[in-house]
Amino acid sequence: MMQDLQNSIIKKLIRLYSAQAQVRNKKDHFSQSNTLQNVNGTLSLRQLEALSLINTNNQCDITKLSSMLSISKPAVSRLINRLEGNQLITVTSGQDKRQKIVQLTSQGKILAAQHDRLHSEAVKGYLHILGSFDNSELLAIEKFIDALNQNLKE
Repeated sequence: MMQDLQNSIIKKLIRLYSAQAQVRNKKDHFSQSNTLQNVNGTLSLRQLEALSLINTNNQCDITKLSSMLSISKPAVSRLINRLEGNQLITVTSGQDKRQKIVQLTSQGKILAAQHDRLHSEAVKGYLHILGSFDNSELLAIEKFIDALNQNLKE
């Protein structure tokens, strides 16, 4: 029960962070110190998330990526164009010529792996912090995060 609650809080923290970045229309970037950098500078968190999702989903297309990222198809198309321009992905036609299949290049795979490692480290840190709270405190934290998310949606 406690582990499920902690995992729920972590997921909500991640969604909260993403929502805050969207509301502020602020691009969050990993700096050179985090070693997640491409040839043109830095990648946004959304781009790194996309690379990770493409890496874990075979035959990933724009529709699937749109659904997984919870963003529109035109937004995914723009994101895909940027990643392709940075030579992090390749786009090929599927069986239906309208379908675009997205795959990582070797550099894209390296960045996806680095993103996944950093994401895992962040989750471990959250779990360490959440481990110091009892169940009733975790429920209060979860309620607070839910309220923040709801406030951002309004």
